[in-house]
Amino acid sequence: MKAALVAVAGLAVAFGVMVVLVLVEWWSLASEDHSSKPAPEVVRYTPEQFEELGERTVQETLGGLGLVLSDSGCTVERHGQRSDGTASMLATFERRFTARTRIGASHRQEIEDRVQAAWRQHNYWLEPLVWTPKVPGQDPDILSADTSEGTGVRVALSPEADGTLTLTMSVSDTHVAYAPEYARPLSPLRPDTEDAYWSH
Repeated sequence: MKAALVAVAGLAVAFGVMVVLVLVEWWSLASEDHSSKPAPEVVRYTPEQFEELGERTVQETLGGLGLVLSDSGCTVERHGQRSDGTASMLATFERRFTARTRIGASHRQEIEDRVQAAWRQHNYWLEPLVWTPKVPGQDPDILSADTSEGTGVRVALSPEADGTLTLTMSVSDTHVAYAPEYARPLSPLRPDTEDAYWSH
């Protein structure tokens, strides 16, 4: 009987010690100033890698359409200051591409279907279409997706007064190393190339 009581007392002491240690650890974590220790930044791409990614994404999205495309600029937006007051080494990069091919408005649905089919083929995640009020023949149709790596892709088909569509495509990522020298002003290119199929 005495041995049993001693064993029970020993377990109680051990349990008490464990509780005290857990409480001490919890208090230590709670009192630590996490604001001075921001989470490490993860650079997913160098600017050069992002340039290559943009070219590849354009090929995967529009490569099968035979359109003449031009690189129409790149924006570089540095992330905000970190919680410890240091400057971020990350930026959001967005590359823009414009189709120089004149696209007849009658091809709108075909373009949309083929873009979405290309995204499915390359395992992109298609974002659900969000209905917004539109003025027929004036407001653009916008398709959005994410690549398997999480890079954002957007295709916009904007109607023009002459019965054609201007197609623009953008590729963006928020985990690119900040490099302001890669920014290029966005240039508003107009379609100026005739195509035997798409222009009619």
